[in-house]
Amino acid sequence: MKTSQLKTVKEKLGHRFDTYSIKNGVITVRRGFFYTHGCTDQDCIDQVLEKFPNAHIVESGEIWKSFLGGASIAAQSHWYVKFTL
Repeated sequence: MKTSQLKTVKEKLGHRFDTYSIKNGVITVRRGFFYTHGCTDQDCIDQVLEKFPNAHIVESGEIWKSFLGGASIAAQSHWYVKFTL
């Protein structure tokens, strides 16, 4: 079930996010940034809710980290949204 649910999320959200994961039924999507250009985690929430209007947002936020070339998205500055369907 988890794999098919994550596959559905990836298909519907497409390339809007850099990483997708699921743990204990909670889906986490992340989008990395170097400059915010006025965007916030609310923009990411809106994109999730646009495709999944009944999603329950568990948590969201903005993580600031020093630039590390080649590091994973989770280890760099990013926005994240955790939600359930």
